[in-house]
Amino acid sequence: MVYFLSINYYSTALLRHLLQSITELSFCSIPYQVIIVNNSPDDDSVYDLQQEFENITILKATDNLGFGGGCNLGLEHIYNHNPDAWVWLINPDALLMPQALNYIQDCFRLCPSLSILGTRIRASKDDLWFAQGRFNWWTGSLKHRLPDADTAEQPVKILPSRWVSGCSMIFNLQRFDSCPLFDLNFFLDYEDIEICERYYRQGHTIGVTQAVLVNHAVSAITHRNRRAKFRHATFSKLYFLHKHGSLLALILNLVYMLVWSIKLLLSDIEVGIGRFLGWTDFLRWRAKRLTKQLSSEPFRPRTAFTQSQQTHS
Repeated sequence: MVYFLSINYYSTALLRHLLQSITELSFCSIPYQVIIVNNSPDDDSVYDLQQEFENITILKATDNLGFGGGCNLGLEHIYNHNPDAWVWLINPDALLMPQALNYIQDCFRLCPSLSILGTRIRASKDDLWFAQGRFNWWTGSLKHRLPDADTAEQPVKILPSRWVSGCSMIFNLQRFDSCPLFDLNFFLDYEDIEICERYYRQGHTIGVTQAVLVNHAVSAITHRNRRAKFRHATFSKLYFLHKHGSLLALILNLVYMLVWSIKLLLSDIEVGIGRFLGWTDFLRWRAKRLTKQLSSEPFRPRTAFTQSQQTHS
């Protein structure tokens, strides 16, 4: 069984297009279900989708849990019902290619030891947005583009990847001793890289398809509030390096992001403010950790995304 898991944040129109692409998948012998986590509890329009499409379950979050928190709610629900399933995390602003599910099935036949499989992702006709995840522990560099990548659909091929994008990420649940869960200190961005790095270090196999199986309107949702997006992204990058990078990588990125945010204040004030606030958020988190003042709750700055009943215009 394949479960498509998607997180709604005022994204009903986008989800409708995604669900249509799922119904247009080439015939595959594997049954599927769609799980939608409603991360915008006051958005009732998402429930209209249950009348328009089959095999949909909607889980209502009490508040905006963030991407990782919403995924955790869905993952635990699925794991409790079917701990041997494949769970395909797929963004609302993504569309599946018709051959996608058949290709994934062939990948797991070729390599049943795969724990996490990502897909190559195209942002536009000529823009291969995600090709292969790489991580330099020393410098903190994270890369995912390969300009000359071979994206041939046949033969089916799996490439090693240090991490894959949460826009299109498949968990092979039977390879895990317990339900795989995201670190809740990541509210937005880099949580996909962190979960891959964590399980990579535990010896799990991670790969990415050679073929492009997903088209993605990058940041179609999070760009609605750029200050909040880049605030969370900056904190998340620094927090990731605190967990998994070298001390040199963390220091280099702290200096770089401070200088970058100050420069952005002169050219793009919303992004500059967001970057600077994310930088200070990380220093506050570090100070609380060093003085043992961290609560048991995930670290959450007050932004347009973390406050309930947000506008979605």
